[in-house]
Amino acid sequence: MNQALIKTVLFFIVLAFHAPLFSQRNFERHEFSFHAGYGNMLNGTPTLTMDTHSYQRKLAQGVSWDGQYHFRPLKRFIFGVTYSGFSSKGSHPEGKDHLSIHFIGTQIGMCNANTKHWQIRAGIGPGGVFLRNNSQVFGKTRKVTAKSIGLLSNINATYKLTPQLGIGLGVQYLVSGLFRMKTHYHGETLSVRFGDGQDADLSLLNIVTGLSYYF
Repeated sequence: MNQALIKTVLFFIVLAFHAPLFSQRNFERHEFSFHAGYGNMLNGTPTLTMDTHSYQRKLAQGVSWDGQYHFRPLKRFIFGVTYSGFSSKGSHPEGKDHLSIHFIGTQIGMCNANTKHWQIRAGIGPGGVFLRNNSQVFGKTRKVTAKSIGLLSNINATYKLTPQLGIGLGVQYLVSGLFRMKTHYHGETLSVRFGDGQDADLSLLNIVTGLSYYF
């Protein structure tokens, strides 16, 4: 390796460790946050007791919430864990449904430079997806359970009321799908595998607001 190349490598190493990304100015390294709001399953609502379009769209909309922890070892780099939940209910003359979806997984991402009042954070990460439908058909209990994997992207904008407390708005998008499900009905348990073209998409969009605590 010639001297010019060595000098170039050393220059970029020194420059990197003096760049704002690695700045040792004071900033909060830990963040806990909790949000709640609106969720919408964009591309279908599987496992329901009625498959009409109007009923599916009704159950596709519900309440969402999440709890998050992030650690910031560097000024703009973050990683952490996220739990996100969704719930919707509906009924019809032959039965009813109570659908719930839960995601828990990791997050890695970036946030803007530390400012006095604002923080914008974006992350993405994989995790486990757990679906449950506590339903009834003709007065008899029917339970559907399923597990899958998903990818959650997460963007949050937070206004800091104090150095430790903030209020913010978040948008989350979960991409997932079902491969199989188990149905428990009338004393029997059936395992159903989804094939090509079947309505097994679990894509979910959440718009939430809540509080963040920094330390």
